[in-house]
Amino acid sequence: MLGASLLTAAMGVTGLGGLGLAGFLLVRVRSASGAQPLAAFLALVGLWAAGLLFPGAVGEKLMALSPLGASVFVHFAARLTWRCFCLVRWSYAAGVAATAAALANPAGTYVPWAGVTLFRYEGAGLLAAGATVALATFGHWLLADAWRRAAGRQRRQIAIVMAASVFGLGSVTGLAFPLLGLDAYPWPLLLLPLYLAILAYGVLRYELMAANQWARRALTWGLLMALATALTAVLTSLAANRAPWIASALGMAAVLTLWGPLRRTVDRLVFPGGDVDAAELAAWRDALAGANDKGEVTRMADAFLRAKLRVDLADWNEAPPGPRRVIEVMAGLREDALKDLKRRRAFAERQRLAELGALAATVAHDLRNPMNIVAMAVADAEPAVRQEVKAQLARMDALVRDLLDYAKPWSITPVPVDVAAAVAAAARSMDVAVEVPQGMSMQADPLRLGQALGNLLANAHSAASRVLVAAEAHAAAVLIHVCDDGPGIPDDLRASLFHPFVSRQSGGTGLGLAIVAKVMAAHGGSATLGERPGWATCFTLRFPR
Repeated sequence: MLGASLLTAAMGVTGLGGLGLAGFLLVRVRSASGAQPLAAFLALVGLWAAGLLFPGAVGEKLMALSPLGASVFVHFAARLTWRCFCLVRWSYAAGVAATAAALANPAGTYVPWAGVTLFRYEGAGLLAAGATVALATFGHWLLADAWRRAAGRQRRQIAIVMAASVFGLGSVTGLAFPLLGLDAYPWPLLLLPLYLAILAYGVLRYELMAANQWARRALTWGLLMALATALTAVLTSLAANRAPWIASALGMAAVLTLWGPLRRTVDRLVFPGGDVDAAELAAWRDALAGANDKGEVTRMADAFLRAKLRVDLADWNEAPPGPRRVIEVMAGLREDALKDLKRRRAFAERQRLAELGALAATVAHDLRNPMNIVAMAVADAEPAVRQEVKAQLARMDALVRDLLDYAKPWSITPVPVDVAAAVAAAARSMDVAVEVPQGMSMQADPLRLGQALGNLLANAHSAASRVLVAAEAHAAAVLIHVCDDGPGIPDDLRASLFHPFVSRQSGGTGLGLAIVAKVMAAHGGSATLGERPGWATCFTLRFPR
């Protein structure tokens, strides 16, 4: 009874597991080499195993599918090795013919054997079994020949698939016991579920890093359960069944003691070359935290990886799972360091703006009274003098306003904005050529969008005779270009153009473009100096969707 239950459970797990793994491959790694024929093969093996669960006409038809499964295995081997594609159609022809013959004629009978019910191939079933063996042998020859010629990642992947296939061939030998007259329980069939898992892992190991994490957990818990069972049995035997609960407790205590070493051992098996100890991790984290810019973080991370792995890989994707695990750990540390750098810069910027705001408030207060006195003092002066003083006072007032606006903290409230209407409002009475599609909209703060466009248009009109505003929508962003035909931007200003107090005009405050950059940063976008054919200067505002 126990033997029959074990076989039923094994075949049930194989059937469900084959179909489940097939679906997983098609959904998650469909583009991987050989994934699609492997999915078909796993599904057919699952259906074949289900044939032992349904003794009768249905089960017989399922057992007749073995040649078709072997043909699909040849297809998988050809796709994995990229060899002998011309023979795949012939393997399908042979597999389909043998399967059709087994389906059209009795393929065998179900017989009781060693306490279970097995299927014995007879007549057309023997032809199907022979075709299955021949096709499987050819598929394994493809793998072996490709393994001999391959190198690196492909060689390792083929080796795992070959090992899984040998394991699978061994597990199905249990079905040959009735045919050979071997009066023994078909225990190899109990290993069939592991065959599917190992075979799928052979492909996923290098295509999906999560598969290695699953393998680590499964292997760790499997070994722990086996160890706990063995220790409990031994201790119970030593206790002569007088205190089984004490034996169980001692067994669990031993397992918990061995948990750490066992997990490290499994890590070395699944991720060879992927060990990173706590001290090393802390040293990397501390060093990256001291970097001053993104480039330095990247350079330090690359240097640590090369020192750790002792290999300079041109393509990190070619690395085996162990080094790739180290790379993923470093990628996480690098991302944390960049986020910390961004936080530190944001904090420093807030401090700087707070200090600048306090200074601006003081300057504004201290300047406006003298400015008013100067304006009154020249009331009786010559008209030309009054005009000049008025112009300079206006410039000083504009500087104070811009300084206060740039320095003070403010937030944005994005709402749907019609781009054409926003451009028209910013341009007002300016002579501007507009190329904005009607109906184009985006999420933006209307006040700050108008401020950014107004600053750019004012700069453009003061330096050029023709100005263009063009907009284009993309899947990820809306781009607004403000271009002019003026003298262009000097090379020595390009790198610092959006910094405060940098201006291409002699009478500018130097804060217009800095405010534009601040507006775009608040929207999560960017302001850049670009190029557009026919225009000397072109600024681009990028608003993310």
